[in-house]
Amino acid sequence: MPNAEALQYYSAALKQGQREYKNCVHRGRYPYIQSLQQVRQKPLSQVALGAMEIPIYLIVGSTQDARCNSFSPSFFPLLDSESEFALKWINLCSAQLSEGIHDPIKCYEYLGRFYVEEGNKRVSVLKSLGSATIRAEVIRLMPEQTDDVTVKIYLEFLDFFRCSKCWGVHFTEPGGYAALQAAFGLRKDEPWPEEFQRKFKRHYFSFRDCFYRLGGGGLGLTAGDALLRWLSFHSGAEFLEMEAEDYRQTLSAVWKELCVYTDEQPIAVSLAPMGEEKKAASSLLSFGRKTLRCAFLFQKNPQTSAWTASHDRGREYLEETLGDSVSVSCYYDVDPQGADAVVEEAVAAGAELIFTTSVSLIDATLRVAVKYPKVRFLNCSIDQPYVNVKAYYCRVYEAKFITGAIAGALCKNGRIGYVGSYPILGVPASINAFALGASLTNPDARITLRWHCLPGDYMEGFRRQGICLVSDRDHIAEQPEGAQGLARLGDDGKLKLLASPSWLWGEFYVRMVREFLQDPRRIPLAGDSERALNFWWGMNSGVVDLRYSDDLPDGVRELARILQTGIQAGAIQPFQRRITAQDGQLINDGSRPLSMEEILKMDWLCDRVDGALPAYEELLPVARPTVRRLGVHREQIPPEEASL
Repeated sequence: MPNAEALQYYSAALKQGQREYKNCVHRGRYPYIQSLQQVRQKPLSQVALGAMEIPIYLIVGSTQDARCNSFSPSFFPLLDSESEFALKWINLCSAQLSEGIHDPIKCYEYLGRFYVEEGNKRVSVLKSLGSATIRAEVIRLMPEQTDDVTVKIYLEFLDFFRCSKCWGVHFTEPGGYAALQAAFGLRKDEPWPEEFQRKFKRHYFSFRDCFYRLGGGGLGLTAGDALLRWLSFHSGAEFLEMEAEDYRQTLSAVWKELCVYTDEQPIAVSLAPMGEEKKAASSLLSFGRKTLRCAFLFQKNPQTSAWTASHDRGREYLEETLGDSVSVSCYYDVDPQGADAVVEEAVAAGAELIFTTSVSLIDATLRVAVKYPKVRFLNCSIDQPYVNVKAYYCRVYEAKFITGAIAGALCKNGRIGYVGSYPILGVPASINAFALGASLTNPDARITLRWHCLPGDYMEGFRRQGICLVSDRDHIAEQPEGAQGLARLGDDGKLKLLASPSWLWGEFYVRMVREFLQDPRRIPLAGDSERALNFWWGMNSGVVDLRYSDDLPDGVRELARILQTGIQAGAIQPFQRRITAQDGQLINDGSRPLSMEEILKMDWLCDRVDGALPAYEELLPVARPTVRRLGVHREQIPPEEASL
């Protein structure tokens, strides 16, 4: 006589299986467990892993086709309660309830999923009783190495598993496992201490459960993807101390960030302020809201950093221009490692708009922003897919196009030097725009590219090559030790400025605050955002200009003025012309302007440039943090490693 309690469990499991079967049929999905033969096309090499505990939810099928139709995809039974199958299932259930099932199942693991050779009903029983794991003898099937992204991710998983002995952590893109280990202070090849293994597994499965209970299955993300994103806002140490309710609350707080992460177009780009009329702005400033409180956070101070000095002058210009309409607090020498406390201090002081002026501060800004959804946070960077923090930057490539045209007009031998800053987003666009501008006025012009972020005396190299026109640093602050922008290189190795792109951060901050004062929705709160918002303003917004030397010939100056007027009006597009890359690929036949996405994410150089984008390993240490965050090829950079 079947055990009554076990019979009840079978009846309940059968109803779940039938329900899942009907849902699958209704949605056009396969309604049974998978067959290993369906996913594996030919014999593969095998590795015996021995007996171990495996997560039941990773068991997706059977090696025997005949068994597949007996179970719904989640291993719930489908056969009638009077069947021989049901009787065996009920007897197993009774054994589990009385003394436990001790014999391990036998299964094959392929690409991180398990297929049962012996023990299908044991899996079904334990799954129905709510067990999270099952004891199994595991044989791994090794896939052939191909360029398939699934195989690449799986091979990374094998390295991860050797260290962690942890099943169930999956990612949709390569690099996730190394990034996860780095987030917990572990080297890629460092074995996990047993206590850390147990603690991580316990917390990860709690996190995973919360993620899917909140609807994560509909985002196109794995729980591993969600955890990496979550770790942008919280530390690994916090993860290991939280309970299920903490995960639920913190996941809910960053849910829009997870949604944006999977969007095909996660970033909306603002190319110019919406409201430009100063008269209307003045009226609103006079009769509108109370004084707006702003805060500026600087990684360094104006005495030690030209970048900080330029933003600080922009802050001064904001206060001078808007007067009593704004109240500004400043925080200098903010260490990125301790920046959370400083951002919190700015919030506590009542700041409504908080500007963090370097990309190195974005992690701290993100962590604090999630806690204060009614405060607006902006970080000076670009291509940042976060709804809680807006990014802002300048389209300096427009001015580079003009200085390139000036260089071409002045160059006698057709050889022009260019010194790039870092291989980060937007820099290839500036290099290419400069080269295209030079070719506009000098069809024979060629650009010799060197880099600030590499060792070596590039100016001496230019001089030996007979290059007397060089595009060096842009004007971001007074730097008396050298010229900025396009300069003439003398025989003595000194530079004499001719023209320079100028970053007018004061104009940017004034226009940004006016945008907010006219309509706060123009800088939307995270709760009102469907996509991340990046402000990428250019010459038409007055935030990029050109500075000219008195030594620049009048005719060349007039040419530059005409080009600038055309760019400001939108009549001249630097990249709407025939463009060929160094490898011969035709980028544009001249019939269309390049999109902002194409311009921002350029990872190629045009055929008039002699030089290359440097690899991460070649860079000076000072350049690496910025390139890691904003690099053109940042997805190829391995995560930072540290010992536990």
